[in-house]
Amino acid sequence: MAKKKEIELDPVVVQNKARMDEIIEEIKSINAHREELKAVCEERVRGITESYQDKDVLQYARIRHLEEELKVLMDVVPKQETKTQYKVSLLCGDVVLKKATKKLDYDKKKLLEWATSNGRTDLINSKTVDEFKWSEFKSSLAIQEGLGIDGIVDITTGEMLEIDGLSVVNVPEEVVIK
Repeated sequence: MAKKKEIELDPVVVQNKARMDEIIEEIKSINAHREELKAVCEERVRGITESYQDKDVLQYARIRHLEEELKVLMDVVPKQETKTQYKVSLLCGDVVLKKATKKLDYDKKKLLEWATSNGRTDLINSKTVDEFKWSEFKSSLAIQEGLGIDGIVDITTGEMLEIDGLSVVNVPEEVVIK
């Protein structure tokens, strides 16, 4: 029978990994608590929102009732009349009753189809949209650091680029726990 080879473990490494494991467990616990608090908050907000909506419906119904009463009263009091409205001026404000009217409703997509199929190009406004091809441009760039030269280089020409709207941004390191 072959001898088992003993694996030597560095106690400092084991100790550090144990501490890292404790930290991960604590972070997971904190995140679970945060999720629970968020759920409690969302439930409270939902309850408060429902309560508000219930009361708001009653207030809205009361306003509609009062507006109908104003319409009835407008019929029996002297009022100013224009082509589009009736108006009564009072201490607390003016009551304006706009006369019924008609207006045009439209669907721009359907009207565009109609204009196109009927040769009404005079009603069609054409636009071109310019968009920068960032991914194509980015593939020709490199960040140059060191040797006293820091900046952005066009790798196809070797030229250092100084373009307004193009810069190097430092991204800090980030701890990710999975």
